Amino acid sequence: QELTFLLPSRGFKHRAYASLFRELEETLADIGLSSFGVSDTSLEEVSFLISDFFLLHFEKSVVPFGFCVYKNVTCQSERSAKPEHQSGPRGEGSRQVKGVSLVVKQFFALLIKRFHHTTRSGKDFLAQIVLPASFVLVSLMFTLIVPPFGEYPSLTLSPWMYGRQFTFFSNEQTEMADMKYFADVLLNRPGFGTRLSCLPSREYPCNNITTEWETPLVNPALIDALAGPQWTELRPTPDCQCSTSSKLTMLPVCPEGAGGLPPPQRIQSTGDVLIDLTGRNITDYLVKTYPTLIRTSLKSKYWVNEQRYGGISVGGRLPVVGVSPKTIQDTAGEIGRLLNITGGKHLKVALRDIGTFLKYMETEYNVKVWYNNKGWHAVVAFLNVANNAILRANLPTNANPSEYGVTVINHPLNLTKEQLSEVTVLTTSVDAVVAMCVIFAMSFVPASFVLYLIQERVTQAKHLQFVSGVSPLVYWTANFLWDMISYSVSAALVVKIFVNFDKKCYTSPANLHALIALLMLYGWSVTPMMYPMSYVFSVPSTAYVSLSCLNLFIGINSSAITFILDLFDSTTTLYMFNQMLKKVLLIFPHFCLGRGLIDMAVNQAVMDVYARFGEDYSLDPFSWDFVGKNVAFMAAEGFVYFILNMLIQYRFFLEHWMPDCKKPLVMDEDLDVAEERERIYRGGNSSDILHIKDLSKTYTGGTKPAVDRICVGVSPGECFGLLGVNGAGKTTTFKMLTGDIDVSSGEAAVTGHSILTNILDVYQNMGYCPQFDAIDDLLTGREHLHLYARLSGVPESEISRVADWAIQKLGLTQYAGYSAGTYSGGNKRKLSTAIAMIGCPALVLLDEPTTGMDPHSRRFLWNSIMSVIQDGRAVVLTSHSMEECEALCTRLAIMVNGTFKCLGTIQHLKYKFGDGYVVTMKIRAAKAGTVPDLNPAEAFMENTFPGCVQREKHYNTLQYEVASSSLARIFQLVLTNKEKLNIEDYSVTQTTLDQVFVNFAKQQSGEEDTIVLHPRAAGARWNRVMPEKLTT
Repeated sequence: QELTFLLPSRGFKHRAYASLFRELEETLADIGLSSFGVSDTSLEEVSFLISDFFLLHFEKSVVPFGFCVYKNVTCQSERSAKPEHQSGPRGEGSRQVKGVSLVVKQFFALLIKRFHHTTRSGKDFLAQIVLPASFVLVSLMFTLIVPPFGEYPSLTLSPWMYGRQFTFFSNEQTEMADMKYFADVLLNRPGFGTRLSCLPSREYPCNNITTEWETPLVNPALIDALAGPQWTELRPTPDCQCSTSSKLTMLPVCPEGAGGLPPPQRIQSTGDVLIDLTGRNITDYLVKTYPTLIRTSLKSKYWVNEQRYGGISVGGRLPVVGVSPKTIQDTAGEIGRLLNITGGKHLKVALRDIGTFLKYMETEYNVKVWYNNKGWHAVVAFLNVANNAILRANLPTNANPSEYGVTVINHPLNLTKEQLSEVTVLTTSVDAVVAMCVIFAMSFVPASFVLYLIQERVTQAKHLQFVSGVSPLVYWTANFLWDMISYSVSAALVVKIFVNFDKKCYTSPANLHALIALLMLYGWSVTPMMYPMSYVFSVPSTAYVSLSCLNLFIGINSSAITFILDLFDSTTTLYMFNQMLKKVLLIFPHFCLGRGLIDMAVNQAVMDVYARFGEDYSLDPFSWDFVGKNVAFMAAEGFVYFILNMLIQYRFFLEHWMPDCKKPLVMDEDLDVAEERERIYRGGNSSDILHIKDLSKTYTGGTKPAVDRICVGVSPGECFGLLGVNGAGKTTTFKMLTGDIDVSSGEAAVTGHSILTNILDVYQNMGYCPQFDAIDDLLTGREHLHLYARLSGVPESEISRVADWAIQKLGLTQYAGYSAGTYSGGNKRKLSTAIAMIGCPALVLLDEPTTGMDPHSRRFLWNSIMSVIQDGRAVVLTSHSMEECEALCTRLAIMVNGTFKCLGTIQHLKYKFGDGYVVTMKIRAAKAGTVPDLNPAEAFMENTFPGCVQREKHYNTLQYEVASSSLARIFQLVLTNKEKLNIEDYSVTQTTLDQVFVNFAKQQSGEEDTIVLHPRAAGARWNRVMPEKLTT
């Protein structure tokens, strides 16, 4: 519909322009033209051409002066990039994968995307691996500090449990061979007790060295003093002085020599000091040397170590009553007669054999055990030493005494019923805390899964994947599978920690499978439960904290409340309430996990109680009343919550809220817009790639439609521009076309596929570049293109070629291997545009694709978009750059309040809705060194073009807006007076598209009262000089 020519800027007669424009104005209708216009080269275009001049090694470049002619002929732009090859675009595969193969391909593409993201995300590693494992590890470490309730260790009783000993020995029958052998067995290897036997205690190591007997040196005077006649058998040594009424002492004060001379002693291989008290008064020695021994302990320790807890003497005789058997028999008879009692036959036998009994009580082979009653276990410990000596002394001659011995072990008493109940509650309470710590740890994992989904929704990466052909079912199934894989790693690590700590209630052979089932099914059920939250939050960090707290609140409170109520099961009302509460809370996976772990702990505590009584009590953990119901509910909840999420994705619950009211007929519509509507009503062009008919959108709660019954058809090879201020309805239109929001009324079709009924087929023929970059910062540019190539159905063998084509097409070669998060804003827009072009879809939707780009990159992208148009595909473009629209769009529409206010080619809109022409003059000084005089030129413009508006006035420059309808007259008059007015150079341009846009933008709701334009601003004069232009 338009022809564009570049006119020379030098080497021509200046009057030729005026003649050309006059000829066009006079023959406009004869040659089939409706309008024409003229514009000069922009400063940006000059900058771009100069940079190209140096980049192309000083190739010749002509700065154009162009004008546009509106004619019924379709022509491509002078800057259109030629196709790279004529045989077909390289941005698509040789065929498009479809059907089940495409679904499988998309499924694995999404898994690959999640793999790349997860392996490069430190936050995911922290939230999914480090935090859960750390909390479980710390909680189990604290359980090691808590002593095992009711499980007291058995105690091995031996003299060395009190530390190093000062033990004594005495043989009162040194001349008897049996006593000598007994003493040898007792004192020498293997020594006292079982400490030096073949199984020595690890707590009491041996040095295997025994010293010789030594007698400490004493003062000769002391020896002489103790040999005096004053010492008797009853008083063998000096007495000790105890406390008196006048002097109190803590310990007796014993003089030198009390207890006798120091006895022989040696150090045993056990490290103890053995004292030989043979032939000594043992009682006198022990009593009178006790204060000295205790004072040594008081000097070295904060507690008193008696050090001497026992000893052994052998060969002594028991003191027997000095009466004859006859006397005892006579005494018993007298007592019977006094009491009038006659004994039976057993008493007669006992009295008859009393003499024999007394005889054997006087044996000379007695072993006497001495013990200190301040050591609670001393009597048993030293008695066992004597028993070991007796055992070894009576072994066969060929037996090795080291291989025989008796060890005494003191086991705790069995607990009472009350103690057992208390121990069970305490043990279960500790395990319940561990269960809550597991809930705490595992609450972070599903919450972290939602972060990625929120990020994809907010950045529109999720929607872009849908537009690329992924069905919601495939998208959510792939994400669910990957989340379960990630969760399995966390769960396996938690199970490994439990196994290492050997928690029987969770890791016993019977309970381990139940633990694994609870953890895995918790992930299975709670993960899809978290998915709907991705629609609620828009800030990932806020979602993470909120969902973690929600998981903790539900899991810990529900488990703790029911556990505490279990302790009050004696009350019927509370018991019934608790049972009902347990059934209701089964809908939450958090409760199923926490309560299941607590029940396992309770069951283990009951098993331990039965084990104390030697009974085997075991319950199948998967039985319904145990963990079975928790496992079953979580297995079902995984399906239920996943289906619920899919219903939300498909807006199942919002379907009945759509407005269904008749709208009034469209009135006062622009003629071009009305003609396009009539064309669409008649069915439009069968070749139209995009067909929109009465498309409308009214948001819930809104009174005015965001988009109001727009109609347009976009044919192959056409770039349709959609302009409008923020809130005009452009983005809403794109959202409806891409299926991001529901359509209130009307319909649209892409290559014949309706967006209402065949959205997946629409996606297969559509590429979309959203307004904000929908990219993953952790994926490289090449990985993005590989992803969307797979989603679009490009055969696997051709994906690399198609991705390389897009990389070269958009100039991303040197950045393709870097993470997209490191890209500049311009390169991100290039990547987004490349994604939209992957697979060469029939329709490409570009929402402000050049935002943030430098001029050179913008022109580079324009060439890429032009190649799409030349391939016979359609482009729908929104932009705030009027220059971009002029360079790319074959037609455009300006939206105001959700409706099209104008529609047509750019030249047609500028001619129909523009404000005339802009004349710019540069005045030279009359004489060198003087200031240019602008007054003659100002007077000339005001007199020649009445009503013109001065837009700019600088040192030597004037700019006017002229409402004249004759371009030839403007050129003629300015050229005629050029010398007279000292005009150095001048330019005449048609009203820019910016001015047309601003004129319509003021009609946006609320804009009329808020926008106040500067007199020199574009469009400032429009509503004063030419108000009739709006209605024509």
